[in-house]
Amino acid sequence: MISILLATYNGEKYIRQSIDSVMSQTFTDWTLLVGFNGTTDSSKDIVASYGDNRIVTYDYGDDKGKAKTLNKLLANARDSWCAIQDDDDIWHPQKLEKQMAVADSFDVVGTQIRYINEENQVIGGPFLATDYARIKQLSLGGTNQVANSSAIFRRSYAKLIGGWDETLDGIEDFDFWLKIMRVTESKFFNYADVLCFHRVHQESNFNTKKYDIGNIL
Repeated sequence: MISILLATYNGEKYIRQSIDSVMSQTFTDWTLLVGFNGTTDSSKDIVASYGDNRIVTYDYGDDKGKAKTLNKLLANARDSWCAIQDDDDIWHPQKLEKQMAVADSFDVVGTQIRYINEENQVIGGPFLATDYARIKQLSLGGTNQVANSSAIFRRSYAKLIGGWDETLDGIEDFDFWLKIMRVTESKFFNYADVLCFHRVHQESNFNTKKYDIGNIL
């Protein structure tokens, strides 16, 4: 099975699309852990409306921060594999099935992604390296090669590195993958297929956060 970690703060605009894409997965042995951090909109009601016992919710009150919420959800995860789903991203229905098919051979399995706008229109996207040598080379050179909400990873490795750095909200994902590369004997792989659609909009961390990559490296 796989534990899917979804941290949300006032995500009512897109969270139904996000969860629908999880519900539509052809691989069905998952648990979706949803962590609310300071949420004041209708997100809780939307999530509750599914009535699926595979969806487990946690209300962390006003204790905000995506990295902080992911760490709390990781502590509650019980499956050997984990995934991250953003409250505004969309997965292809076969994403988890294809990833779990190669899980015995790798420790982190990502996919290609495309960026979408508020109307679900594709507006671009990178080409991510597929083999580990190239993934590691480019990542350690400052170009992240793991799309956060596309990847599945071994929970044991996430625990080994202490989860996500809570001082790096907005780029905690890149730091997370770099630590796994440096600290563990892990193998990374990216599918050549586009199996994840990452939404870019005015309020997304993708647009609003800037960091010194050199310091993180």
